[in-house]
Amino acid sequence: MRRESRIACLLLYAWVMLFPAGSGLLHASDADATKTKPSHTIAVAALGDKADSEISSVAGKAPYYLIFNENGTFLKSVNNPGLTGGRNSSAAAVDLFLRESTGTVIAGKFGVKMQNRLKMSGISYCEREGNARKTVQALVKNRSGR
Repeated sequence: MRRESRIACLLLYAWVMLFPAGSGLLHASDADATKTKPSHTIAVAALGDKADSEISSVAGKAPYYLIFNENGTFLKSVNNPGLTGGRNSSAAAVDLFLRESTGTVIAGKFGVKMQNRLKMSGISYCEREGNARKTVQALVKNRSGR
């Protein structure tokens, strides 16, 4: 009887650790990531909301993210949802990148938390300075081998 109780407690403990209450098997962001949307957009952390804005020196604290398609065409600018998030700014930004099907993020620098979140989400990142549009066009050109 004692042995069975220990085994039951151990199994219950393992279950609770693997599947916390209310989590289900997938988190909402995991479910979004499993959709078959292409991950080809490029997000640039920027100081302004125009395609020719300067790249922000810090990814998580950029006022805007500029979204370009895989060909380097400017699509839109988005206010950084993590700008007022304090220490969790990277989580809000990565959620935005997942919603926008971002494959690559460009900024002056990336903090360790942001780097880890991007890696876990399968999003690549590049540290660059200068004009957002020109940097994206150079990246697209290098990728295509032109």
